[in-house]
Amino acid sequence: MPSIDEQNQQSLSENVIPTSPLGHRIMFVVFALLAFGLFAPTILLPILREHCELLAEEGRLTKQCTELEQETIRQDALLEAFATDQTINERLAVLDLHYKNPNEIVVPVLRTDQVTVTPSFNLPEFQSDLSIPAHWPRSVRRLERWAEKKGLIDLYLDPALRPAFLLMAGGLIIAAFVLCAPRTHRLRSGRDSAGVGKTAMTPLG
Repeated sequence: MPSIDEQNQQSLSENVIPTSPLGHRIMFVVFALLAFGLFAPTILLPILREHCELLAEEGRLTKQCTELEQETIRQDALLEAFATDQTINERLAVLDLHYKNPNEIVVPVLRTDQVTVTPSFNLPEFQSDLSIPAHWPRSVRRLERWAEKKGLIDLYLDPALRPAFLLMAGGLIIAAFVLCAPRTHRLRSGRDSAGVGKTAMTPLG
């Protein structure tokens, strides 16, 4: 049978609970948030910029394809007119080959619906390096404006600073886990709390 000392030691080992102080838990949350604030923009902002650039390129290609389709339709209609409309052929002969009837003066006149107008491009009021599309929600545009005014976009998009930010985020995560490592605290038994220790037995004289 185990002795009383062995039983007391076993009961004390069972009462050991690994915990962390409240201050360490709070610092763990603070360090984790700081690490996220460094890691997330460093990784996500370059991806967001590339995505916005691809969207802008897609818009330009879509517009170009639409213009080419309209030009193809116009050329098909013109080809059909050449093949079927005699009036069109006569007009082209007059314009291109300078054919005219006797005592006839041909004066070229530009139609009002064919007047070329220089297109006006409405540039966005604000545009950062992210090139966020104008049709995105206003909250995103306001956040972009705020980050640009604070210089955060250029800071996180700087390729020379990205390794430093990632190392800082990793260091904060390591520090958070080291600081929040559980400590073992022994629960004092009833005899220990009462101040009762071992009693030595002395023989009677």
